[in-house]
Amino acid sequence: MNTETSEPTTLSVGCVVYDTDYDVLATTIESLHLAIEEAVKQNSLNNCTFYLINNHPTTPDSFQQAVALAKKLFTNIEIINGYGNIGYGRANNLAIKRTQSDYHLILNPDVKLDSLALHEGVKFLTHHQDVDLVAPHATNNYGENEYLAKRMPTSLIIFLRGINSSLLNKFFKRQLDWYTYKDKLPTNKPIEIELASGCFMLCRTKILKEINGFSPEYFLYFEDFDLSRKIAKKVLLPSMKIIHLGGKAARKGINHIKLFLKSYMIFSRSNKT
Repeated sequence: MNTETSEPTTLSVGCVVYDTDYDVLATTIESLHLAIEEAVKQNSLNNCTFYLINNHPTTPDSFQQAVALAKKLFTNIEIINGYGNIGYGRANNLAIKRTQSDYHLILNPDVKLDSLALHEGVKFLTHHQDVDLVAPHATNNYGENEYLAKRMPTSLIIFLRGINSSLLNKFFKRQLDWYTYKDKLPTNKPIEIELASGCFMLCRTKILKEINGFSPEYFLYFEDFDLSRKIAKKVLLPSMKIIHLGGKAARKGINHIKLFLKSYMIFSRSNKT
């Protein structure tokens, strides 16, 4: 059921950092600041609290620089440090447990937000009370579309994504296109989706708390699918735009591929229960 209101709302943002390049992280922080300013100007947001979370066992120089930048730009900011490398989901939960906002954004440190992204996302959630999560339209740094919305993956899809062979990807193009909604995307209209990528998930905070945030079973990979699977209605919103500079598991070495497959086994098992 759709409802409309002109009352401004509150937002919190959790950004987990693990030794991210400072220039990339600075771009994320600066674009977030501009998007918040625009949303406040458009009267879709009242205020925002920014949680900057260090997931590294130490405190890298890049994180210290990011803290200094964030403190200059944000009035409401909380630095979360000293927990070590507890995994992406658990680190995000540190912010989810603290916040009392209306909406919470789970944000990767390698995302550049369009200036209207938060305004569009918050406005949509405010006007569509049956939707609990919105995912963005994303491009990479070269302007090419990235397909962050996903359908429930099969074992074949996971194998193909894990090894990322150009030859096999070409042979199984139809299956991979189905997995990433290329039969429906790009589009100018919001579409309901099955799963969302964790690089940018704008959610109702109430729902995140009801499902206890991310499952602690995952260290890295598939924690975003597991979380979005538990949320009833998810929508890809093409007017909410970002630039994403994320990578693929197969480009990060054999240990990451093993972790990718291990996390999928957890996800597959939990999806059957």
